[in-house]
Amino acid sequence: MAKYFTFHFWAREDGVFLPSSYYSKVYEVLKSLLATEQFTISPIKTKNKKEVEDGVWVFEDFRIYLATPFLEFVTQNILKIYESLNGLFEGIYLKKISCRSQQPKASGNLISGVFAQKDGVCLEYDRQPEIFSEVLRRQLLNIYCQRFGVYPEDQRFFFVIKDGLKKQHLIKSRIEYFGRYEIFASGDLLDMFCQMFCVK
Repeated sequence: MAKYFTFHFWAREDGVFLPSSYYSKVYEVLKSLLATEQFTISPIKTKNKKEVEDGVWVFEDFRIYLATPFLEFVTQNILKIYESLNGLFEGIYLKKISCRSQQPKASGNLISGVFAQKDGVCLEYDRQPEIFSEVLRRQLLNIYCQRFGVYPEDQRFFFVIKDGLKKQHLIKSRIEYFGRYEIFASGDLLDMFCQMFCVK
């Protein structure tokens, strides 16, 4: 069972402009508080936004999702997260943080960007999708081992973005990809993927 956190924000009715750097600011705050990079966040999700070239205008309510296999890092630091995100942007406050469960999905849409790194170097899915998938498999195996102390017996995993491919590089250490994905994998690695990345 995969779980993810939702940060529910409220912005002034007349709107607040957030430069594109908002994404890396939220990421860096969470990375510092959680003391790990094993998590992903989504871009702002809302019906009330207007995207412009160098950022986004938000109005009233919007959300950011967080996924991590290490839920305890979030729950242990929930008050610090609340305090830090609540004062991060002028004219915006954090109303609440909620946690939801969902069954792992072998196909759907990526809500937080998927990334793969080899020896600290970001791989580009659009250039080498098969190598990206293999490195992502190894990444998930390492996270699984960190989480449970052993590697899963069944290590099958293949990842593909079928359509709607979108690329972003807002965090220095990551090139993230969005779109409609499909996964052919063991239950353990599919579950680990859906714990690390927000999907719907």
